[in-house]
Amino acid sequence: MMACAPALAQVSDAVDDHDDGAAAESLTLDTAPFRQEVAITCDFKTECVEDEPCTETEFKPQITGIAGGLTPDDLVVQSTMTTDAETVELLGVKSGKALSLSGGSFAARHLLSITETGATRYTVHYADGPFVISYLGTCN
Repeated sequence: MMACAPALAQVSDAVDDHDDGAAAESLTLDTAPFRQEVAITCDFKTECVEDEPCTETEFKPQITGIAGGLTPDDLVVQSTMTTDAETVELLGVKSGKALSLSGGSFAARHLLSITETGATRYTVHYADGPFVISYLGTCN
């Protein structure tokens, strides 16, 4: 037997026993019980451009922002990645030392994944083409 959430127009008999009042409405990254500044330097040594062999690179973006949540272990992240070419707004989650961020415009979608050990993958998907560039390296 499979169970799933009710479709949009279906009625649910579920009881909502938590308070959705003023406390929930005022919870933001600025008011979260656990907050953490984000300041990350990345060092990418490998660049892989679509349909071409990977090559060496020296790409070092900076990520700054704020993380917040109800516990120190799992946080929502709002950040900015700054490179020589552009500045991109990224949103995501942090769990322990691992971090996953995504953002950008429709024309260029960005995804950054950092493992607990700092191993990192950063990919940009361009809608025009389509076209992809990936970077392999570390962030800390």
